[in-house]
Amino acid sequence: MQVSQIMVEPVTIDKDQRLSHALELLEKKGVERLVVVQNGELQGILTYADIADRLGVSKVVALSIKRLHVSSAMTDTVITVSPDDEVTDVAQLMIERGMSGCPVVNAEGALVGVITKVEISRLVERFDKVKVEELMTKEDILQVNPVARLIKARGDMLAAGYSGMPVTDGGRVLGLITERMVADAMARFTVEVPDKHRANQVRQIRVVDAMLQQPPLVSPEDSIATAAAKMLEAKLNTLPVVGKGNRLVGMISATDFTRFVANKFKVQSASE
Repeated sequence: MQVSQIMVEPVTIDKDQRLSHALELLEKKGVERLVVVQNGELQGILTYADIADRLGVSKVVALSIKRLHVSSAMTDTVITVSPDDEVTDVAQLMIERGMSGCPVVNAEGALVGVITKVEISRLVERFDKVKVEELMTKEDILQVNPVARLIKARGDMLAAGYSGMPVTDGGRVLGLITERMVADAMARFTVEVPDKHRANQVRQIRVVDAMLQQPPLVSPEDSIATAAAKMLEAKLNTLPVVGKGNRLVGMISATDFTRFVANKFKVQSASE
């Protein structure tokens, strides 16, 4: 299967647009990334993680998101793929480089689409015989308490290379926090809190102020088709896997689905 068969139309934004407009566009279009352009030329990528990074830096928390530009937050090192590339190869590239998506450019260098882990996850919806427990992360699961500081939680996610983590209390799942939720909470903070108080108050934002309460859940016995469908419907990139009493037993993510596709739609053995 080639990239051209599953890629989607890119949502673009000019590098000189306000960061607040970018956040609105991400929400309106229901996407996780914007392709940044200037005069029709590809300039970079902007994701919720980039926005969270920018708004979480102490030197800029005193600035409202309405005063920052896309160019100040975007990632300007961009890896592109071709419409003719094999999806399994692109999935492997994403895993190796830690990327969540790539712009697609043709032989003339023109932007023709974008492929992300969302599109790759859709391919998993037909695998109703493979169980969640075969792909999920089972050990050393990153989790956070709802009263923890959001900045600290986001730093832990970044250090672990995760884009989301469950919010728990005593092992029971209460919610979910993702890069998108962090970015949204930080954006609200920069608008609602007066300039002179931002630097002191930013560290007082709690996980509970940003998290999604009662997120979709799956069990180890559910199929990855079910998990992918729930994830896509809720526009999430990760889901808690729970046992009896909503006790956390694992996590399943779009990265797990991408790894499955990269392995040519097979479950990786322990030796791989």
